[in-house]
Amino acid sequence: MGAAKKLLALMLGSAVAVSALAACTPADEETPSRSTAEVYRICYDNLGDGYVDDAYTSVALDGITLVSAYNSSGRKVSDISSIAKYENGVVTGVSAGTVVYQAADGTQSYIEVVPAYVTDPGSSFYYTGFSSDFNELNSTVLGHTHDPSIIEAVDSTGTPVYYIFSTGWADQTTYTTLLGDTVRTYGNAIHVSYDGMKTWSYLGRTFDYSVRETEFVNSRAGAWLYREGVDSTTTGTPTTLGTDAAYSEASASWWAPDIVAKPDGSGYWLYTCVVDGAGDSSGMRVDNTDSDDGRNPLVYARACILLYESDSLEPGSFHPVLDENGEPAVLMQSSIRRGETEKDVNGIDPQIIYDTEGNMYMAYGSFGSGNYVIELDPETGLRKDGMGWQSHRDIRNWVENDIQDLYNGVEGTEGVNIEDGKSIGWTHSYYGTNISKQNMEAPVFARHDNVTVMDEDENILEEGKTYYYTMHSYDGLADNYQMWGGRSESVWGIYKSTTDGIVYNVGPGNGANEGNKYMGAFTWHNKSEDNAELDIILPGHNDLFTTGAGTSVAAYITRQDGSTGNFVTQIHQYYLNSYGQIVINPNRYAGESSRPVSAEELFAYTDGGKFKMVVMTNNRDTNGNFNSANTSRDVTLEQNADDPNSGVIYDGATTASTQIGTWKMYGNGYIKFTFTETLKGTGNRDSEETVYYGVVRNAWLNDQYRSGFTITCLGQTEGNARSMSMFMNNYSTLSGDGLIAE
Repeated sequence: MGAAKKLLALMLGSAVAVSALAACTPADEETPSRSTAEVYRICYDNLGDGYVDDAYTSVALDGITLVSAYNSSGRKVSDISSIAKYENGVVTGVSAGTVVYQAADGTQSYIEVVPAYVTDPGSSFYYTGFSSDFNELNSTVLGHTHDPSIIEAVDSTGTPVYYIFSTGWADQTTYTTLLGDTVRTYGNAIHVSYDGMKTWSYLGRTFDYSVRETEFVNSRAGAWLYREGVDSTTTGTPTTLGTDAAYSEASASWWAPDIVAKPDGSGYWLYTCVVDGAGDSSGMRVDNTDSDDGRNPLVYARACILLYESDSLEPGSFHPVLDENGEPAVLMQSSIRRGETEKDVNGIDPQIIYDTEGNMYMAYGSFGSGNYVIELDPETGLRKDGMGWQSHRDIRNWVENDIQDLYNGVEGTEGVNIEDGKSIGWTHSYYGTNISKQNMEAPVFARHDNVTVMDEDENILEEGKTYYYTMHSYDGLADNYQMWGGRSESVWGIYKSTTDGIVYNVGPGNGANEGNKYMGAFTWHNKSEDNAELDIILPGHNDLFTTGAGTSVAAYITRQDGSTGNFVTQIHQYYLNSYGQIVINPNRYAGESSRPVSAEELFAYTDGGKFKMVVMTNNRDTNGNFNSANTSRDVTLEQNADDPNSGVIYDGATTASTQIGTWKMYGNGYIKFTFTETLKGTGNRDSEETVYYGVVRNAWLNDQYRSGFTITCLGQTEGNARSMSMFMNNYSTLSGDGLIAE
């Protein structure tokens, strides 16, 4: 991409319209649509064997004009028809690329054209197997990138560019603008992708270091973290205990942001949390006479969620939104006592969502009593109730009294809520509404509209539904990170599993855990030769994002096998099964379409009906050395002679293996599995599932370095309070130009 194009992508990029799309999953509409011209994604049949329906290779658009076209490398082509043809009001895909078009009213948008069978994403997509994979500054695979938030913009050509904002720790880097100016930056890290989220480049950090003293250190935010005592009129003492290193303003870390476009299109809001950087035993001492037993001083770890803004996505361009007192505007604070037994509320990990009426909300939280949501004012981006900076005294009073009673469901407590005999969904005047309970963090939202719910007999159970989905990271990030969550018809919840369990985590493998387990650690067996693909280790702290063209992805952290200090962010496509539940592709996103796959097509390109299967269970997913405890195994699917859309599944590499269940495909690439006994995973660990609903889709199979098919499912077994995911990759026989990595 040329320098001018990059500059305009950074400085003039606007939030792309998210709207009803052709041949794609529904959008979550994180930002309202502002364009009449809509975004579309279509395929071209790069194999030509007749399995791809015309409905997925074309879109009817009357009265448009094709303006320009760009190939898959982002280079402008002189012949637009080499990417897509427009005849008789229908645009038909020809080859991979993007076509910009103009609607009759003069507004412009674009059409993505992707291969029906995903092709080799290129050498920069792959891991090398060396330490460079985990380098934040030079890696193309999002090395050392933690807690991602994705946003889409449109560059100067009218085509999409994607950005990831992520945790920035206490690091600083320099950024050279395309005008030649050098800016020293700090805060949250920014990466950019010009090729549809396949490869990434590091840009810089969000804030200009030259104004750090005035905008942060000497502001109310700096005072809260490093100087303030029981209230703003008293002074506390940052106190280092045990073997912790000393900490100060230089230790401030900028964690887990969420980047969103302003609803009016005037720029961007960055919701970010700043933490004090104190060690695990250290923190603010607010009263020199305070101690837990007469010996150890009471100290508090502090954090807060702040709002920044910019008219661009350029590093160093974000500045704090100011409150009525000229201080950085705050949305949430926490002051957590070290060693406390109380169920606290942690003011970190913000995530933004809009409802169908344009109302705006922020989820947040980490461990303690659970995760919460508050309503925001879409005009200002701040709390709708107007609450700003609070004192340590008030926060500790709310935690030690109100939250304990609400968590325990004490009868008569204002805001208490009991669901099926459990305390969940309570409300508090400052903290908002509880949406999950206990040991989890990093709540993320997605909204999907016009959802149709259908059973395996293709009976329509619901249609036109709007659902809200949450995901949360259960357990510690260097302990047993897993991605769980639920679904609700309201932003406020109650969020539940496929079988009506609440989102509740007691601890690794605990029998009281509830929710949908979407992703856990696993490894593929029998990988291709010289395969450097990372196992999924401690996955979590994810984002859920739907592009303007309707592709839904989950971006989440995974770590190097056996090393929690080496990590990357990976992008995986996700879908809705026929019951409107999220299922995640276990393979990294390589630009593949989300078109449905038929049973005929699946078996035509599967070697002997053989698949690799991964079974998630309610257990710890990694061992003491942080290696995956879950490994795939071979299973075989066989078609019935009288009905090729159904058949049996065998637990082994051939049909001579033991039959363990049946399968049935229906609708738009949906699949149901029914097992004769609860499905077992590695080490005979029990999923407690006999019924799964999922989808069949084309994917770039990371274990084989080739195009093939994946099956991703979520359990839905009656009587369970939690639901486990299950994945399969076929032994692919697809071959042809670009279908096998070179």
